[in-house]
Amino acid sequence: MKVGFINLGCAKNRVDTEVMMGLVKKAGHQLVDKVEQAEAVIINTCGFISEAQEEAIDTILETGRLKEKGQLRYLIAVGCLSQRYGAQLYEEIPELDGIWGLLNPSEWQANLDAVFNGTRVFSINQPPGRFIEQGQRIVSTPAGWAYLKAVEGCDNHCRYCSIPSIKGPLRSRPLEDLLKEAEQMVNRGIKELTVIGQDTTLYGKDLYGQSRLAELIGRLDGIEGLEWLRLMYLHPAHITGEMIEALSRGKKLVPYLEIPVQHASSRILSAMGRRHDKEHLIKLFSDIRAALPGVVLRTTVMLGFPGETEEDFQELLEFMEAIRFDWLGAFTFQAQEGTPAYAMPEQINDEIKARRKDIVMSVQKHITRQKNIERLNTRQRVLVSSTASKSLYLGRTAFQGPEVDGMTIVKSETSLKKGCFYEVLLKAVRDFDMIGEVVNESAQ
Repeated sequence: MKVGFINLGCAKNRVDTEVMMGLVKKAGHQLVDKVEQAEAVIINTCGFISEAQEEAIDTILETGRLKEKGQLRYLIAVGCLSQRYGAQLYEEIPELDGIWGLLNPSEWQANLDAVFNGTRVFSINQPPGRFIEQGQRIVSTPAGWAYLKAVEGCDNHCRYCSIPSIKGPLRSRPLEDLLKEAEQMVNRGIKELTVIGQDTTLYGKDLYGQSRLAELIGRLDGIEGLEWLRLMYLHPAHITGEMIEALSRGKKLVPYLEIPVQHASSRILSAMGRRHDKEHLIKLFSDIRAALPGVVLRTTVMLGFPGETEEDFQELLEFMEAIRFDWLGAFTFQAQEGTPAYAMPEQINDEIKARRKDIVMSVQKHITRQKNIERLNTRQRVLVSSTASKSLYLGRTAFQGPEVDGMTIVKSETSLKKGCFYEVLLKAVRDFDMIGEVVNESAQ
């Protein structure tokens, strides 16, 4: 069977899709890159916010039209949206031949065989109590880098978030399993690993009684052949002095941290259930910058949480100007069924939310541009991932995180190898991207 995949949502979903691709290949089926070439399509859905849910449903319906044209035999929806609204999908979208939720490798083959034998499969189970979402992956990221998922599920229960109800409780992957997969990735040519999870800071707490993130960093740091190690999804309430010290010791850990703050008003942070206030954030970023001079900081903020006043919003803007994050993503609050924030009073008008988001992104664009201008005429190692044209390549520096930040456009008259490092002189800024020229054309 020719099988194609469509991945929607976050980096954690991408890792699950890569595991699914490995399971499909192991079963003897052929993976195809284009949906039009597939006999069966599997869509890994996102169900976090309304926009993601709408995108998933639109993708299902659009792909389902290929069945009407006779180009597609089977259509399967898996992942978060299926886990959350599987019964509705089963009833309302007859084009779906299979609907199953969170990745369970032990059930995957039986479900797939049943669909391919003509049975419509509905398989939604409770989230597991331990980390089972693993297997031999087919890496789908651009050349040279990959994600390493250390944690699934979440225990934080922020009042706006549906992830704990969808994904279940925090469950960490055993340390030795992570190290084994990391070594396998490096042996296959991966030079950068980005450690991810719903809350990476709490890695190991469920297995070992306390966070083991510092030990994980140290062990990964010792893998021969690994060049860059990157951390994302660090909850600010759980970053300890021990973690910061471990970060400062990491030889391969790039000085880049993604720490979602969501807001800066202590009143709104309390209403969100974030377990930290503005003063904690100010001290945290001061401590991090003292321990890691030149560290690159990325965050996300939410606009329009119920009860957010203009004063709260101005407090957030002042905080952004004070901290000056290198990168920042913003999204508007969307009330999710089953969360405490869904029924909170003082819901904010959508127009006000959109206006506040536009202002935040305008402020951040200026900050990011200024920081990138300060990087001009410096030499940076760039991991080249793809070819843009005959003499132009795309890559990332250490200060650019995968899939969320800008890229570096590299000019070179000689051919560059994808998945390799090159020394690049940064010459110009274009929006959020950098433009540079190769200084050392020898692959590193």
